[in-house]
Amino acid sequence: MKFRRDTDIIKFIGISLGAFLAGVIIFLFIEPFRTIGFLLIMGGLIGLTAGFIAATKSKDDLIEDERSVRIREKSGYSAFIGTLLIAAMISLLRLLKISPSLTPSRELAEVVQDIWIIGLWIFIVFKWYYNKKGDIE
Repeated sequence: MKFRRDTDIIKFIGISLGAFLAGVIIFLFIEPFRTIGFLLIMGGLIGLTAGFIAATKSKDDLIEDERSVRIREKSGYSAFIGTLLIAAMISLLRLLKISPSLTPSRELAEVVQDIWIIGLWIFIVFKWYYNKKGDIE
């Protein structure tokens, strides 16, 4: 198996190793921040795995074609607009007190996570739709 050794791969693997080592140090020696250490360890391992996978592929394999780029851009723009519309509707419902679940006592910050999850699903669905549709303008 042949590994690429260009600067991008070396930097990425180095940052992943740094995050892993920092996570180990935090996890072992700083009691109150063990969860942060664990998250750094997991992030470092995921980064190392992704770096090694990318290092085994040639640079030509990692270049996307124009159609894939356009599909991702168009679905991203559509998902962003959809997420903004959902956030605006929730704010409007809260302002007009139409929805009982969004009364002023409930913080909008609790709903933000749901909005972002909906936005990610919209992005996935639009990406699939535009890929099946075939023609991107």
